[in-house]
Amino acid sequence: MFITVSELQSDWNLSVNGVLHIGAHTGEEADQYENSSWTPVIWIEAQPDLARDLRQKLNPDLHTVIEATIFDKNDIELSMNISSNSQSSSLLNFGTHKMDYPEITVTNNLTIKTKRIDALIDKKSMPNFINLDIQGVELKALKSLGNLISKVSVIYTEVNKRQVYKECDLIEDIDQFLASYGFRRVSTRWVIGAGWGDALYLSKKVKRRSFMQFLRSQVQTCKFYVPQIKSKLKSKTRFVMKNFNQNNH
Repeated sequence: MFITVSELQSDWNLSVNGVLHIGAHTGEEADQYENSSWTPVIWIEAQPDLARDLRQKLNPDLHTVIEATIFDKNDIELSMNISSNSQSSSLLNFGTHKMDYPEITVTNNLTIKTKRIDALIDKKSMPNFINLDIQGVELKALKSLGNLISKVSVIYTEVNKRQVYKECDLIEDIDQFLASYGFRRVSTRWVIGAGWGDALYLSKKVKRRSFMQFLRSQVQTCKFYVPQIKSKLKSKTRFVMKNFNQNNH
């Protein structure tokens, strides 16, 4: 998460009664959720081996793991591309991803059946915080909430502004859909040059934050971008020097 749980808690006035985390992977955020008392957590993971490992690893009193592939329609048979790093696994084919991350390849395919969120979770169990990390089908997952969206006040999601995955959901479409339910995008952090990042959406139910909270989050945003800018400048300097040396020999 580009905006950490502790930052979300301290700088955004969030009152969280639990988390629905779709695209669990290895449950990297579990300790953050527990430390911030954002439990219980419902994890949804499509890859069977990852779901099995999570069940063994996490405290069942605080965490529930569901093996499912979220989509906007139930019981559609699709092929999931499993990537060499597992994090980039998706229902979609690589788009610009394969140019930006050539070291990551598709190593396997899984045949899966899809599920809507409202087919897996009842209204009483629905948390008010959603975290989406599902490589290009985030809008389809949001649409699968159905009436459950009325229970949600905070949505944290990976977003794309170009075709990182072919035919992936784009940020402007997510903006438009969520705006119709009273959500607005309040923060976005991008991987410079890669076309993807993370976004935070809040409903009108979340109270305004203080000026100090605003300032703190601005400082954190600067801290997020500075290492990226430094890295880009170093790469550009190396490229210029390499060309200079070649042209002067």
